[in-house]
Amino acid sequence: MKGSQIPFKKNYILGTSIVLAALVLGLMMVCMVRTYKSYDNTVKVRGLCEKEVPADRVVLRISYSAKDNSLANIRQTIHNNNEVITNLLLAEGFDAEEIKVSSTDYNDQYTWANNVSNISYRYRASQTISIYTDKLDLVRKKQETIETQLVNHDILVDCYADYQFLGLNDIKPAMIAESLENARTAANEFAQNSHSRTGKMRTASQGYFEIEDLDENNPQIKKIRVVTTVEYYLR
Repeated sequence: MKGSQIPFKKNYILGTSIVLAALVLGLMMVCMVRTYKSYDNTVKVRGLCEKEVPADRVVLRISYSAKDNSLANIRQTIHNNNEVITNLLLAEGFDAEEIKVSSTDYNDQYTWANNVSNISYRYRASQTISIYTDKLDLVRKKQETIETQLVNHDILVDCYADYQFLGLNDIKPAMIAESLENARTAANEFAQNSHSRTGKMRTASQGYFEIEDLDENNPQIKKIRVVTTVEYYLR
């Protein structure tokens, strides 16, 4: 009898161990499934950051054209007009290094005409003089008066001011941080409404920085905008 009890005890212990091992493994599997299932719960939100900043540079472009039947005459006209415009800009308070005279664009009208008898002037020239400056107030004050003054010199021009902001790199880090903070706030609000908690960040993508005029009447004020998209785990 005693000899027959020893195998029974061994089998009992072995069977019990197998059952306990299976139970532990099952519990572990349940925990793992729940853990992995929790990673499926995410929320994707966007964080917006907008700022209004003054432009720090303006490019004032002064363009005009001239016509003549003599190439030599039209070249002389362009030379004289450029000199008049440059001297006027210097007198108005702009510095010489701020004034850039582009290459003149000459066009022979006969090249494209089917009937040259319909052309009054053979040559046409286009010229642009640009002022690159941080004197925004001076440009706003003088932009319209420059056109009037040049009319007195028989020069008809078009003036266009392009206001720019070059200091974007200086404010980028703060704007990105603010957009991320706003995204986190949105995620927390969603988590609270869904009776969960916001976990770690899963993915994040930063949008492009957009710079545009505040409105058509205030081109010297720029509105800068960036949107960051963030996905968070929910617990």
